[in-house]
Amino acid sequence: MNRTRTLFPALALLLLAGCVTKTIEEEHPPMLIIAQNSDGAVTMQWESETDYVYTVYYQKTPASDWVILQKASRLPGTGQTMTAHDRTNPRNPPRRYRVLPEKP
Repeated sequence: MNRTRTLFPALALLLLAGCVTKTIEEEHPPMLIIAQNSDGAVTMQWESETDYVYTVYYQKTPASDWVILQKASRLPGTGQTMTAHDRTNPRNPPRRYRVLPEKP
């Protein structure tokens, strides 16, 4: 019984730490400008910083999981506008996109 009382506070702190370690980057991602033409070509642009790497994610539907866009994972920031591209079927509903920065 005494051992349980000792472990409980440590377990509670571990769980709380996991809850508050959400990064600032996820809370304030860069603004993503998206353009899609009638052929399904999608262009995304955002302002980057040199001390971050960027990953672009997409969702096929609002209820689906976020998926990493191929060739747009852990792109080193340049301090300039960055661009990523995707190609979709124009007959399908448009995808949702987001870009998240991380410290390397």
